[in-house]
Amino acid sequence: MRPELRDGDVGFGELRRRELLGDDVAAGGFLAAVAVGEDGVIVVDCPPEEAGPLTDALEANQLSLIRLTTPTTDDKRAPTVFHNTSGFVYYVSVLGITGTKAPDLKSVKANVNRLRKHTALPICVGFGVKTAEQARAIARDADGVVVGSALVSAVEKSLTKAG
Repeated sequence: MRPELRDGDVGFGELRRRELLGDDVAAGGFLAAVAVGEDGVIVVDCPPEEAGPLTDALEANQLSLIRLTTPTTDDKRAPTVFHNTSGFVYYVSVLGITGTKAPDLKSVKANVNRLRKHTALPICVGFGVKTAEQARAIARDADGVVVGSALVSAVEKSLTKAG
C-alpha cells in the first residue's frame, strides 16, 4: 500500500483472461489498476511457481500481489506462497464457497498464528465473516478482517423484486 494511506484499494482478477484475451489485454487489465488508484491485486489463479512475469509487472508499477492462503496451506507450502507476496496476506477462513459457512474461530486463530511464523506481512482474514461478533473475535488475532459476505447480504436484502 502507499505509505500515506491507512487502508488500500485492492482489485480482484484472474490470469485466465490472458488465455482468452491475449497477454497484452490481460496485462492492460491489471495495469489499469494503477490508473484507478488501486494499491494491489489478488490474482486467484496464479500459483507462485508461475508468477514471475506477473510479479515483475506489478512491482514495476508499484502494485502489491496479495496471495490467498487457506486452512490447507501447511508449513511446508507457506514459504512458497509468501515468496513475492506483498501488501498483506489474505487468509481464507473457510473451505468452499464464500458466505456459505461460518469460520471456526479457534481454527482461524491457530492458523493465523502459525502462518505468522512464515511472514512479517499483515494477515487479513475473510470468507464467511458475517457478523460483528465474528469480526471482533477474528480481529483479536488477525491484522484485518474482510467482511464481503456481510456486504453481499446487505445488498441482497435491500433489493426489491424490480432490482
